[in-house]
Amino acid sequence: MLKSNPIANIGAIKSKKKVKDTYSDVDIELMKSACKTIRDKALISFMLSTGCRISEIINLNRSDVDLINLECKVVGKGNKERVVYIDSITSMLLSKYLESRKDENEALFISSKLKERLHGSGVRAMLKEIQDISKVSHVHPHKFRRTFATNLIKRGMPIEEVAALLGHDKLDTTMQYVVLNKNDIKSAYARFS
Repeated sequence: MLKSNPIANIGAIKSKKKVKDTYSDVDIELMKSACKTIRDKALISFMLSTGCRISEIINLNRSDVDLINLECKVVGKGNKERVVYIDSITSMLLSKYLESRKDENEALFISSKLKERLHGSGVRAMLKEIQDISKVSHVHPHKFRRTFATNLIKRGMPIEEVAALLGHDKLDTTMQYVVLNKNDIKSAYARFS
């Protein structure tokens, strides 16, 4: 039997960190143009406007959204409730979508065919279809969240406030979402130096 661990002094294996990208304004417009229904357009706009996780979105009810005050109650990881905000375009699209529905389902987003609460697989299928039509590469739910966080930071919102909107307790977690390119950093340097 060994009395000491022979690999105790070996450090963690370092792996290359891949910079994850975000959607450009052109990508966003291409995706919105590729939407076949008002629901799809409202859902894309909602993801970009709130930075919500798919699990949070599919669990939303109509009563959770306040279209007048442009806010929404969301239950995130760990059953933590927070308020997120929506922009006026998202509010308009949600209003049109809700007015077009003839069902009594309490869910904010429902499947087009079954008229039941939309599931994560339904959102992913919709995004795959939008990717195929728009030719925007790598259309997936979490990229909307990363785009949301990065855009707010670029516009000058303090990281602590972005963390609160994303439902993060630690700023380190939020920093993993923020993607700044060389030009962003260079222009910020020029402004502050």
